[in-house]
Parts: sequence; C-alpha cells; structure tokens
Amino acid sequence: MKPGRKLVLEAVLGPLVFWVIMWGLFYIHPTPDLRRENFNAPWLMTSVASFFVALTIALFMLKRRLEKEHNSKFGFRELPRVIDETDPEVIRDLTKDISFIILMWGPFASAVLDMGVERGVVYFLDFAVQCVMVCVPLFLAIGVLFIDFPIFLYARFIGKDSSPGSREILLGSLISLVSLVAVGVATSFNVRVEATLPILNLPSEDPVEYRYVLLLSGLNVLYSLLGMLVYPKKRKLGLLLSLPIVPLIAYTLLKTLVWMQSH
Repeated sequence: MKPGRKLVLEAVLGPLVFWVIMWGLFYIHPTPDLRRENFNAPWLMTSVASFFVALTIALFMLKRRLEKEHNSKFGFRELPRVIDETDPEVIRDLTKDISFIILMWGPFASAVLDMGVERGVVYFLDFAVQCVMVCVPLFLAIGVLFIDFPIFLYARFIGKDSSPGSREILLGSLISLVSLVAVGVATSFNVRVEATLPILNLPSEDPVEYRYVLLLSGLNVLYSLLGMLVYPKKRKLGLLLSLPIVPLIAYTLLKTLVWMQSH
C-alpha cells in the first residue's frame, strides 16, 4: 500500500479501534448504568450508519483540502489517485482532521449506547447545538483577539499584504448567529417540542447569557465582513471601522465569561 493511502487508513482505523476496545471492555465488565443489554441491534445499526456519515464528512474535508493544495477540482473517484500523487508529509498533516472527526463519532455512539437510540440522539444533538451557540462564539472571539487581529497588525507593520477576518471566522460566526436567532424566534413563539426543549431553554432560562453570545456572534460576523469586503477595497475605511469592533469584542467576551463564571 502506498504511503498516502496508508496514512489515511491509519487515521480512520486508529480512533475506530480505540472506541471498539473501550466498548469491548464495557461489554466484558458491564456497569450498573451500562448493561450488556444495551449492546443491541438498534445501537449497532445506528453506530454503523453514523460511522459512515462521519467517514464521508472526513473524506469530503480531505478532498477539499487536497483541492486547495493542488489548486484544482476533482471527483471522489479520483481521490485515491490524488492521495498517491501528494507528498506524504502533506497527507500526514491533513489526516489529523480525519482522526478528529472519527474520534468525535465515538461520543455520539456512546451516548446512544448509554441512553438508547432516541434519547442518545436527542442528547447529542442538544449538546452539539449548545456548543455551536455558546462555545463557538467564545472560541472565535478569542481567536480574533489573540490570533487574527494581532497577525493582521504585525503584517501591516512589516509591510505585508493582509486583511483582518477570514472565511472560517465568518462561517463559524454565521452558523452560531443563525442558530441563536432561530432559537430566539422559536422561544418567542412559545414553540414547545419535547425533544428540542433543552435547546430552547437558553433564551428563557438565561436571557443575559443569550444576549451576550448573540452580540458576540454578530460582532464576529461584522469583523469578518469588514475585513473581507471593505478593507481590500478601502484600506483606511476598513481599518477605521474594524478598530472599534475589536474592543467591543473584547468587552463582550469579558462580560460573557464573567457572567458564565458567576452563574
């Protein structure tokens, strides 16, 4: 097997073997909360189906990264050939994303194993959406303050061409913003679906935190849009508009962290 394909296979099998060993240990030595009866056909079918979904996402991300690396488009059928033609060191770096995605598949399958298919899926989705609404705005704001904006200022100082913001920050912030707005609208219309009730609780149970993360997501979006759309065309105007947004992000981030720590 060629080095590139071997690295991709190892990236998939490593996390998969880890989770299989963990579940095997629980099957051999069951606990009061996790009995052998939990290892049933519905859990197995859900785990296998979700594994192939995770694998498809991982390979799609690998394909997109390789397209950027080679600056060309290609189909999924050509993926093995492109992997063979790519430097193994590049493949080694790209396969970290594959390992991470397969590793994150494990908690989903474990939640289904512990709670059953319906409760496990709802629990995992609720946790994932809460992370999107709360964790992503916080992490992106930290990235703006300590990575993206300082790098932009340094590049400008040494005379290199650079712009504040990025597609990744914009995409993540938009996803968070849309999720928060959708949950807020659902709560305002008193939508009450039992399966999604935990997700809808944030605006009603903690409106202050909800407003903070909503504002933080909006500021992250505005920062990225100014950096990507305004700054390349009108640098002085883009810089003038971006400068006050960064302190606002810092202030909102600080207020959010203080509120979360005290409640």
